[in-house]
Amino acid sequence: MAFETSSLTLTPVTTQDIDSGATFRQYRIAIEVYVVGTLCALGIAGNLLSIVVLGRDRTIRRTTGFLLQMLAVADAVYLVACIFHQMLTCIVECKLDWLPSVVRRRWPYIEVHVWPMASLAQTATVWLVVVLTAHRYVAICRPLHAARYSTMSRVRKTVAAVWIFAAVYNLPRFFERVVGVVGVDVSANSTSPTVTSSPDLVPITSPETIVDSPRVVMQKSAMLNSRVYILVYKMCLFFVVRFLIPFAALAFCNQRLIRAMRASSRIRRHSGGNIVDSQDTRILVVVVLVFVICELPDLIMRACYMIYYHAPALCAHLKTPLYYLNVASNLMLTVNSSINFVIYCFMGRRFRLILLRTIRCRIDKHRPTPSFQFLLSVEGKRRQT
Repeated sequence: MAFETSSLTLTPVTTQDIDSGATFRQYRIAIEVYVVGTLCALGIAGNLLSIVVLGRDRTIRRTTGFLLQMLAVADAVYLVACIFHQMLTCIVECKLDWLPSVVRRRWPYIEVHVWPMASLAQTATVWLVVVLTAHRYVAICRPLHAARYSTMSRVRKTVAAVWIFAAVYNLPRFFERVVGVVGVDVSANSTSPTVTSSPDLVPITSPETIVDSPRVVMQKSAMLNSRVYILVYKMCLFFVVRFLIPFAALAFCNQRLIRAMRASSRIRRHSGGNIVDSQDTRILVVVVLVFVICELPDLIMRACYMIYYHAPALCAHLKTPLYYLNVASNLMLTVNSSINFVIYCFMGRRFRLILLRTIRCRIDKHRPTPSFQFLLSVEGKRRQT
């Protein structure tokens, strides 16, 4: 697998590249197959439930609910891509005999498109969090401008612009790798097979060579071998588009929201205040904080990679830790896309109540079960207190 969690590219990763190859293989299987696979399954289900519940919540602002739904859509798309990019790719590359042979043979045709789609969804997630935070900032800190900038038509156009921007920004990634064919060549004077392939990714044949068992592989394109492309697009532009601008915007809006939330709490002690808006703001602040925490390992990994890329001899000791950090940062990105449903359940009383009612209606439209009646009564008592 290419060193490509967050679109970084080093030499191909194999267990032979690492001193403790068996240890890394087991570590990667445990994280990318079992942990990531479980998170993806639960996260996709949670995001789909979030879309349904948020659509039924009539107390939340329409624009806020719509943005939260679009964030859940982006997270679900990323988790689906993670199933292919992390779990299935790990199964194939670690040679686990869990997939049909036809899938393993043709896997490069799928893999070449999987990471660009995951990166596209991740970029959309980052900027949807920024849009959601900015929208909340305008509603709380600039209420006089909310009627002008927080309309449904403007919000829909903004979401469409985010997806278009994410697609354009990630377009070069679809051309970073190509699918080619290699063959196992057995020369006339040799008894051991060796793998060869030509620069234009077609099998090499010669009078002295017999090509046996050709197979499909994914290889770097000329674009990915360019140092200018690596430096400009995959390092500098990535830091600006995916970290510098979004994190600066989140830091500015979040500190204003926290300050407004504290002032609102003081006022509410005396006059009641707007509990709904306060609860929505608290949930958003927690979502953003979790987002930042989950994105930080990726930022650290890229900073370490930049050092390794420009001074490989001086930083040779970073190579092995980078492989482990690559897997861990992938895991944190998966956690970020699957945890929002848990945050909504723990912090949103209305969300829990609507979720319980929705599940109850799915199970029995006419006669609710005693267990759900008990849960609803408990939730009602909590809401009253």
